[in-house]
Amino acid sequence: MSGALGAEPLDPTLDDAAFSGCVRESRQAIKIALMDQKRLAGVGNIYANEALWRAGIDPSREARSLSAEELSVLRRELQAVLTASIAARGTSFRDYRDARGERGSFVEQLAAYGRAGEPCLRCGRRLVGTHAVDGRSTVFCAGCQY
Repeated sequence: MSGALGAEPLDPTLDDAAFSGCVRESRQAIKIALMDQKRLAGVGNIYANEALWRAGIDPSREARSLSAEELSVLRRELQAVLTASIAARGTSFRDYRDARGERGSFVEQLAAYGRAGEPCLRCGRRLVGTHAVDGRSTVFCAGCQY
């Protein structure tokens, strides 16, 4: 079972307690814990950035430092981001096409990912882009994500 995938984020049985159990005890940054496929299946970089921005949580915070309320908000926002992305057929930057050959339009809804240097849609402060969290592009607002 060492290669088993973690919980499916859109599974209706993934309530606050189950979600907390997936990520709460990790000493890793919450963004890394979200993208750990052994904890949660299918959460990629774009969707982790977006969910954390929506939840107002700094991607570099230790997962175990989040309160029950913060984890509850994060779970809801992660599920909302994934649901919206599915409805928009994914996120197409260049050549991604869905199974019908159509471009995904979720890129038009991105509030954080790909927007480093632009104003935060919530507070107006410039979004910060870094590769320090996990070696991948991480975008967040130092003003309203803590």
